[in-house]
Amino acid sequence: MKRKILFHNLMVVATVLVATACTSTAVREDTTGSTSESAVADSVDLVMAVARTAKLHTAEYHVHKIVTHSDVKFLRTTLLGHTLDTRLSLGDRKIAIPIDVTLKAYIDFSGFNESQIERSPDGQKIHITLPDPKVVVTSSRIDYQSTKQYTDILRSDFTDEEMTYFTAQGVRSILKMVPKLGILATARQSAARTLIPLIASMGYSESDIVITFRKEFTESDLPQLIDNERSVVKF
Repeated sequence: MKRKILFHNLMVVATVLVATACTSTAVREDTTGSTSESAVADSVDLVMAVARTAKLHTAEYHVHKIVTHSDVKFLRTTLLGHTLDTRLSLGDRKIAIPIDVTLKAYIDFSGFNESQIERSPDGQKIHITLPDPKVVVTSSRIDYQSTKQYTDILRSDFTDEEMTYFTAQGVRSILKMVPKLGILATARQSAARTLIPLIASMGYSESDIVITFRKEFTESDLPQLIDNERSVVKF
């Protein structure tokens, strides 16, 4: 009888141990699963947090430029089948127009998604590829008081319409210099200053966060970088 009781007690203990082992295994599996789900949740949270920044104005440049134009009269003649252009001593017009142009760069995060986030295999490092920056001309002003012009007695002064046209040409020449002005690099650095603390708050070390554009932009990229709809002068 005692042997039966002892055997029964051993069976109970064995059953409890098996149940405990199964429970422990289940807990480990759930923990592994929750870690994966947590990583996904972190990605979603990061995308949502970045997307909430919407249009992030990241850089502003004020550019001063003097636009010059010479309107010289030539007399065209044909001699022995050759065309000759002779500059006339009378009728010249010259103008120098100081202009002040304000450029702003911004990054539109409304379309930002998880494909622009890369993590290292160990999950310690993170690389954010920013959306392409946009540049907008927010203001263009002619300094009429400092404008200088020379007009021959036989010619009329430059009109306001002509000066406006020359100014627009000057703004376009400034826009062609955008890749060399440094405004895009400033935009990236400013975006990084905004985003790095946000990403670091999710547990990343600041030294393990890399923020870049998808490429180095050149003059050939300008049609895609200039926001013509919002610019006061079109590119």
